[in-house]
Amino acid sequence: MQKNQKYLLIGNGRLASHLAFYFDYKNMECLKWNRSANISLISILPETEKILLAISDDAIEKFITTNSKNLMDKTIIHFSGNLSLNGIESAHPLMTFGDTLYPEEFYETIPFITEKGKSTFKELFPELSNPNYQINSTDKPLYHAWCSMAGNFTTILWKSFENRLTENFNIPKEVILPYLNKITENIIHSKNPLTGPFVRKDFETIKKHREALRDDSFLNIYDEFFNCYFNKKKKDEAYFEDSC
Repeated sequence: MQKNQKYLLIGNGRLASHLAFYFDYKNMECLKWNRSANISLISILPETEKILLAISDDAIEKFITTNSKNLMDKTIIHFSGNLSLNGIESAHPLMTFGDTLYPEEFYETIPFITEKGKSTFKELFPELSNPNYQINSTDKPLYHAWCSMAGNFTTILWKSFENRLTENFNIPKEVILPYLNKITENIIHSKNPLTGPFVRKDFETIKKHREALRDDSFLNIYDEFFNCYFNKKKKDEAYFEDSC
């Protein structure tokens, strides 16, 4: 076992895999451990300075409490975008992590978000030069809610769209991808990327959409986006119900 390692990365999920790959690329002194390792955590802890918790939000506080006696002289860093814990550092990577690793250089571009009043990203990871920003600890749940909606809700919508077209209309996936790619490009490069009946205020088309979605679980999603876009309240549902 290597001794006097600066970091100990704990976890075996996607985030842990990506971070381990990045740290190895940067030649950082970092041990790795997870519950299936053939070595005890207690035997590794004395050899490290900073404990990196790449584990689920629900497991972070339990881990700290369970191992509190062995963590007293350690800097503990978690990567949750939602949690803020007294005496514990955090650095949330503003990125989505899939089941395949990214090109090595890409990891250097990932922004990290730390908490105001705590250590800066450079203090936590002096070997890294990633873009980094600080936000108030109390703002983390709102910040992370938007991160989650932008990434996960988009993924749910697009995978459902893909399934509908491939299963209901026999349209192959490769035909759908250019549409997805162009929407993504427009979001990035255009000042006004939104198109369609909402922008045109084509309410007759919107009515027909709702009729077609009557038995679809995404009808509520459609209505909520309508209400959000037009800044209207739930009373608009009565308008829709009368017109369908």
